Amino acid sequence: MKTPIIAGDQSIDKPRIRVKAGSQFIAAPPTVRRARAQYLRDNSSGILTMRRAVTRDGADSVRVAAERASALAWDFIHNSGWIAGAVDQIITDTIGDELKLSARPLLSKLGWSSEEITAWARLVEEEWYLHVWRPQEYSLNGTRTLAEDLDGVIRYYLAGGEAVGVIDYMPIGLRKKYGIKSGTKVSLIAPHRLKRETNENVGLDQGIFHDENGRPTKYRMIGRKLGMDFDVDVPAWNGALRRVVHVMDRGDNPDSVRGISVLAPILKVAAQYDQLADATLTTALLQTAFAATIKSPEPSIEAFQAIQELEDDDPDLADDLMGVWTNRIDALKENGISMSDHGKINHLGPGEEFHMHTAATPGSQYIPFSQNLQREMARRLGVTFESFAMDHSNANYSSVRMAMSSVWPIVTRRRERIAAPFCQAIYESWLDEKIGTGAIPFKSGYEAFVANRELVCNAEWPGPAQPVADDYKATMAAAKRIELGLSATEDEAALMGRDASVTREKIAAEIIDMEAKRIPSPYGRSVGGGGPLGAAMPSNATVEAA
Repeated sequence: MKTPIIAGDQSIDKPRIRVKAGSQFIAAPPTVRRARAQYLRDNSSGILTMRRAVTRDGADSVRVAAERASALAWDFIHNSGWIAGAVDQIITDTIGDELKLSARPLLSKLGWSSEEITAWARLVEEEWYLHVWRPQEYSLNGTRTLAEDLDGVIRYYLAGGEAVGVIDYMPIGLRKKYGIKSGTKVSLIAPHRLKRETNENVGLDQGIFHDENGRPTKYRMIGRKLGMDFDVDVPAWNGALRRVVHVMDRGDNPDSVRGISVLAPILKVAAQYDQLADATLTTALLQTAFAATIKSPEPSIEAFQAIQELEDDDPDLADDLMGVWTNRIDALKENGISMSDHGKINHLGPGEEFHMHTAATPGSQYIPFSQNLQREMARRLGVTFESFAMDHSNANYSSVRMAMSSVWPIVTRRRERIAAPFCQAIYESWLDEKIGTGAIPFKSGYEAFVANRELVCNAEWPGPAQPVADDYKATMAAAKRIELGLSATEDEAALMGRDASVTREKIAAEIIDMEAKRIPSPYGRSVGGGGPLGAAMPSNATVEAA
């Protein structure tokens, strides 16, 4: 007998169980599993119940796993072509050849005219360019440029989740020894040299000392001299200027003062891909070897015993059978098979078959599964699958454009949160020195600069432009946005990694030079419709006045 399901029960109809009550059997009520509306409601497999997880501070998670994650990340960067190539791609997208200084001093509040601001900003940018591209002027050891340091910053960030730099000031006497002018010098420090030591009693958290408000005061680093490591505490600030530049994405673990490798969530996936590649290679190598067997009708020992017993009943038949097998054995002796002699034609005995056995190739799921692993790694790293795998076989204009549109905000975010702050800290120290020594003149003097430091040091750090699948279509889209008033030339220039004001100055200078030499100017809007003179339709075209 079955009882129908009742309202709210998730189970199917169940037979009633009869239980004995005294001398009679009565039907027991069915067990009802009521529906529950709640988080983490598991199913009958218990898949969530078996997955163990705990809640703890992000700082604790980073403290426990960061060192191991960094070591594994470096191992994959050094030994995996996929990961190493993706890291190079990220550096190229984020930094390009360099992050160019675009000085944006807000000096109108100090009574400067727009012409004065523009001229002063151009002077600063020229001096900065000469400084950061001369290793002996820029770095403490005189071997690296800012562009090279930025490559290292992104590489350290990807592998360790953070990058560390120290800004020193070289005294005049030492500068004369090296024949240099600038005192501001930069050293890039490997993150593992920032000691992961914690002592809450003295405000030390993962190598960083903090005051009562949680602000960094000192960094405990591991120095090295004459082959010996030693601890050294470096002040976080030098007055109003940074001494230690510590950049990381503090949004990943908001309550942690240190970072963890960007590769941490995909380290297992990278290991699985390597394992899959090794297994596939092993299978391919096995296919170069083979096994061979001969299927022979030769009788077993039981058959010979049967022939011997047959001699008693029919001696002639037994003699005939023995003669047949004797002839077959003689044929085998004369025509043996050889697999080592390349010039020999092999022969089998009568009734024999030769079989070759090879290793099986990977199944049809190999490529989809391996590509899925690549997609997961590319998604975390912030590159497109096509650039990660160098596989554009299934890509088209729309898919490439959509993929780049999804990834590019990650690129600009890393540029603004990791690379640009590193540049800005160095720029502020360098500009302070230049204005303080009079190498760069400043209206109202050094005191006015110090009083308005944040206004004077305001700057932008544009990087390379977003790649596009079709330059012509992208240019037409930019022109349409400007035409409709949805964008300014400054905005469009920024998307191309350029400074619009600098571009305008170059164009103005070229126009003057072309007019002096009676060369027709190429600047201005195209004339006409969709023919050779322009791409716009006749109704939308703007004809330049003669």
